[in-house]
Amino acid sequence: MRVRSFALWSVLGVSLASASAFLLPVPAAHGGGGNTQRPGGDPPTDLVADHSHFVDGTTLLLDGRIGHASIERDSRGGSASTFLLATVTGVKGGAGETSRPPPVHLALAVDRSGSMAGPKMANAIAAAVGAVDRMHEGDRVTVVAFDDSARLIVPPTTVDAATRPSIESAIRGMHAGGDTCISCALDRATEALDSSPGPRDEVRRILLISDGEATTGIRDAGGLRTVAARARDRGFTVSTIGVDLAFDEKVMAAIAQESNGRHWFVPDPSALGQVFDQELGSLETAVATNAELTIEPAPGVVVDDVLDRSFRREGGRIVVPLGAFDPQEEKTVLLSVRLPAGTTGTESVAKLSVDYRDVSAAREGESAGSLEVDVRDDGTAQRDLDPFVAARVERSRTAKSLLKANELFSRGHASAARAELDKRAQELATAAPTAITRAAALPPAPVRPIGDDFDAQRSALAHAQAGIAAAPAPAAGGPATPAAKSALKKNQASASDLAF
Repeated sequence: MRVRSFALWSVLGVSLASASAFLLPVPAAHGGGGNTQRPGGDPPTDLVADHSHFVDGTTLLLDGRIGHASIERDSRGGSASTFLLATVTGVKGGAGETSRPPPVHLALAVDRSGSMAGPKMANAIAAAVGAVDRMHEGDRVTVVAFDDSARLIVPPTTVDAATRPSIESAIRGMHAGGDTCISCALDRATEALDSSPGPRDEVRRILLISDGEATTGIRDAGGLRTVAARARDRGFTVSTIGVDLAFDEKVMAAIAQESNGRHWFVPDPSALGQVFDQELGSLETAVATNAELTIEPAPGVVVDDVLDRSFRREGGRIVVPLGAFDPQEEKTVLLSVRLPAGTTGTESVAKLSVDYRDVSAAREGESAGSLEVDVRDDGTAQRDLDPFVAARVERSRTAKSLLKANELFSRGHASAARAELDKRAQELATAAPTAITRAAALPPAPVRPIGDDFDAQRSALAHAQAGIAAAPAPAAGGPATPAAKSALKKNQASASDLAF
């Protein structure tokens, strides 16, 4: 991940109209500082500490590591539980490489239901026109307007001096009215992109904006995840923008998560242009597309769970789609695993590989490596988690705590929600110093600086605690106040980002 600093957070305890705001998601910066080396140019050659950790790659750098480099032998022939972490980071090309932006195909799916009437519609139109105006000659754009159905108002069109006026005119002609069919919009945008293949290295994304809940078509989160998965499987990321306070944050976050996109919360529609610029900017700087991580466990290794990410099983392999990467963008995959521990010696754990399309070099690329663990019976087995694995495990726990607090708060249990957040903050305060101290003793690693990782978690918890403290909890069965809705949506956006 890299800084995408914006999503508007209302100042808590005051009315939405007078709120100042911050943009979500707000990932921590990943560059420089401490004992961390950022990727760039030639891949590092001094990062591999042992066979429980490897670093490989150029355009995409794959850092694979096991939670425990050594485990205690189980004389009864049992297994040991630990984690496997893969961190994939986009690497900026060297000075001799071309900086020409890749071709882009941006599909804008804009909600024009009745609730969008007024400033929201006006700002959505302005943001969409601004995005088209910024696109390079030769890029392509598709625009879908949706209410209770979806209409292709701009079919896949190459952007140039001749077409810009007609594209912008079609966007400006949108008017609000009708219900909200999010599944219609996703299906229509996916169909349009799929039926209009472009250059081999074209980077494609669907940007979905809505201010309300799905009222027709597929409405449940599970069904919309399936729709988003169809887009992802065709190579299209879906980023979602929830505007104002009436949209369903769980549904919008689920769509983004399933398709490797970002989920944005924008209470003030005047900031839509910034979000559009951020999304388009990440497409223009992409270094790789269609990335997939494959984990092939060794015989006897059991994968109990893949945390926070969608995946598929192909025989005994785990395949995790990761989509496109821009420079210094980081994506993580965390698995809980059980390793055979009946015999001393070195045991294979897994082979990892990332296959992708290298945009700058216009060729296929791969980063790969293998992980092993030592099984010991002399009392020297590693007890503490690898600190970078520990930080990622804590990130997943913090995300889950934010969502649990949301669930408690939405049911009217404000004190229980505060207690959940306080407990998590105390757990983090205990875990962070140990991990940071242990990381300082290790060789540099091309992953998120561990201090930044914990800072991001502390910040998310602090904002959640302040939001829940300032907003009255919804009464049982009653409507939530604007402040309560804002708190819930901010927490969802933070949880989505931490799990990325």
